Amino acid sequence: MSNSMSRRDFFTRNFMKNLPKKAGHPRMTDEETRRQNLEEYFKSPLYSYPLLQEMPWNLLLFEAKSKGIDVKGRSKNEIAKELFQKVHSTDTNTRDDDTVLSLKQQME
Repeated sequence: MSNSMSRRDFFTRNFMKNLPKKAGHPRMTDEETRRQNLEEYFKSPLYSYPLLQEMPWNLLLFEAKSKGIDVKGRSKNEIAKELFQKVHSTDTNTRDDDTVLSLKQQME
């Protein structure tokens, strides 16, 4: 196998990665990219509609309350957005097994 780089690797690893630097814009960190994607996803209920329709209201409330999120007078979209922000801002390698287990039991 040759050590030469494929055109695809060159374009994705080198060119696109360094494009913001060359354009004079600082490159966003992974956390900033995730935060921006999450903001865009929940910006309009139209984007998050499939997720919100598949998520039962009682499970959303249970999960939000277990994470300490105030749910009174808020829409499903607002609650889901804050829940996702809170979950994704914590370490992704840790998992609250008790919460996962209780959600599975409720669904059965």
